[in-house]
Amino acid sequence: MKKVLLAVLAFCILQALIGVAVAVPMAILGIKPNESAMFTTMAMAIIVADLITFLICWQALKIIEFPETFQCKNFSLKWSLVAFIAAVMGVFAGDLLSEIVNLPNMIEDMMMGLAKNFWGILGVAIVGPVIEELVFREGICGHLIRNGSSPWRAIWISAILFGIIHFNPAQVPFAILMGVVLGIIYAKTGNIVLTSIIHILNNSIALIEVNVLGDKVLDFSMVEWIGGKYVAGACIIVGFAGCAYLLTKFWENKEVKEVTEVNETGDNYQR
Repeated sequence: MKKVLLAVLAFCILQALIGVAVAVPMAILGIKPNESAMFTTMAMAIIVADLITFLICWQALKIIEFPETFQCKNFSLKWSLVAFIAAVMGVFAGDLLSEIVNLPNMIEDMMMGLAKNFWGILGVAIVGPVIEELVFREGICGHLIRNGSSPWRAIWISAILFGIIHFNPAQVPFAILMGVVLGIIYAKTGNIVLTSIIHILNNSIALIEVNVLGDKVLDFSMVEWIGGKYVAGACIIVGFAGCAYLLTKFWENKEVKEVTEVNETGDNYQR
């Protein structure tokens, strides 16, 4: 558990340094907050912080098995599709619920700027999701399982930590939900291939919305678009129920080789 906490601490500290890395040079150069140079600098700082976090977890803490985590020996196309559909249903239901609850979004303006910047798109849609899967699914969830923790305990710990590190109230509950879904898929398959694809698509959709709708995205309501709160409520129930059902079937199936059992030494498990 010590290495897990160190990994989270490293992630948080490096992400926090982004603010300093961006704010100080911008202040010195007199660049306004809405200028593209600021978002380019911010995006590149995010990417660098993510890569350093990965290196710390991989080489210093030794909690990431790389490149083994990208092996697809236990990949079943049929059940991968089932898991993918489950994730889509859960994410959609979570998005609707998040909009209805309407928690404060403290990074809305920043995401708007990053979504229109090449480096921002690269950082948010590609590098960020893959690094987060390496750190939170392979690193934290996988490390706990490989060292004797039950899969469900590892899934929940990694999901809660994944939610907390987002700090933004509008993202935390959704990130925890997504962390559980991705954790289940990871623990069953033993790799982050499918979880990375799902994570990349989720982040990419948000960026596509910004680029397609522009400033109108701030007023766009998915709840209203699908027919109001009653329809949205029904979709939320169906989405979560469908997600839970499909993930249960995915977890119980025998076509994907079970990879969550700790071996006799208690320090590794099959991929």
